[in-house]
Parts: sequence; structure tokens; C-alpha cells
Amino acid sequence: MKVLISNDDSYLSPGLYILHDAVKDEHEALVISTQYPKSATGREISFNKPLRLYKVRYLDHEVYVTDGTPIDALHLAIDVIGFNPDIVISGVNVGENLSLQHIYYSGTVGVAIEAALMNIPAIAISADVYEFSDFEDPLLRAEIIKLVRLLLKNISRYKFPKGVDVLTINVPRMSNFKNCYRVVKAARIRWRARYKIDKDVRGNICYWLQGEPETSEVNTDVYVFDKESCITISPLSVDLNVADEVLDNVNKLIVNY
Repeated sequence: MKVLISNDDSYLSPGLYILHDAVKDEHEALVISTQYPKSATGREISFNKPLRLYKVRYLDHEVYVTDGTPIDALHLAIDVIGFNPDIVISGVNVGENLSLQHIYYSGTVGVAIEAALMNIPAIAISADVYEFSDFEDPLLRAEIIKLVRLLLKNISRYKFPKGVDVLTINVPRMSNFKNCYRVVKAARIRWRARYKIDKDVRGNICYWLQGEPETSEVNTDVYVFDKESCITISPLSVDLNVADEVLDNVNKLIVNY
């Protein structure tokens, strides 16, 4: 297969190259990323500026780099470089992306969703790590490589699951990992916004965002990740349209128009 690999943590993230090492021996792969970290950019795309694109060698891998967003990187790979992937793998993200709340924020998952909108199956992988150096853990590296190779082997054999556009995967810290995986729905929300009032260096009032955790819904990615320490695999559909039978319920809202 032709595999496009990208992320939102920039081309400096070792997580990007773990994915490349997982696929390069069996598949044709292209790696493309951003010049700087673009975490939590979600669906951002560049409309009002020209983009730069160049190829470098980093950590003994060839990678294309753009000064745009993760979504820009995907489109540049396809339209400018001319790489038409059979599948897109995004990650490995620094930090988990649990719940629909984080899925909508995430640039890493955003790349996978954009690919799916173009009918390209996609996988987004995130890990409970805090910084780039955490990817040096040989156990984490081995677990991710094993998982990616298994997924691609079975996708080649059985095709991508019918009715699924994106698989978003979260890998626990190896010190907590119970050597298990669960296919579960994404929780709706992970935390509520709470703000701490502070003052800047000039004495002006400012506000620091502090997340207050929500109670985990049982049998969701948040619950399984936090309580069972399993790898979570959440299948997603990118079609936000409601079912046809729901349209009649909406018609009732304008019945006397």
C-alpha cells in the first residue's frame, strides 16, 4: 500500500518516525509534517498566505516540511508532491486524544478526518507521553510498531471496516499498560473549562485555563484508558448528517413558516 504519514507535532517529533519505521519495509511511504508544532489546530487550513514546502533529512529519515498546518501538509502531499495514498496514518501524537472533545481539537486527528473526507481511510495514533524524549522508551516503540504492522496487514487482507472512516487510537504509558486493547466509542467530553484569575507583569487581569475532569462514561475510550489501562481503538464516521428519519423531526420546528 501507499502510506502517507503526518502529525501535528512537527517534523521534529520522533513519534512521526516510529510510524515510518513500522511501514517502510512493507509499504511505499511518504512522510510530511509541519515546521513547528501545531497542536490543537483541529481543522485549520491556510487560505490567506502562501505555503513553503521543502525536503530535509532528519533522524535518518527523509521528510517533507511545510510552514503551514497539518491539513495543509496533507493537501500538499497529494496535490503538489503527487503522492496519492491508499491510507493515511497520523501521529504518534504527544499526549492522548481521548473523547470527542479532544478529537475535535486535535490536529493529529484532524489530518485523519480530512483524509477520510476525501475517501481515504485513515488512522490517528496518540500516546500518553509528555515530551519527545518519551518516545525513546523501547517498550512504547515496540508496541506501536507491532500495532501498526498488524493493522496494515489485516487492512490489506480484509479492507478497512465498512462504515468506518477513521480509527483513532490511544496508547497508555507503558508503566500502566495492561497488555490489552478495547474497541470502544469515544466519550462525549473529557473536562470542563475552569479559569484561574491571575495578573500579568503589568498588573492587568488575565485568565489561565484549568481543565476540571468530567466523570468518565463507562465503556468509552476515557473510561477504558483511565480505569483499565488498555489501548483504545475508537471507530469514527466523519458524516455529521443526521439519519433521514430525523429530518421530519426538524421539519416540525418550521411547520408554520
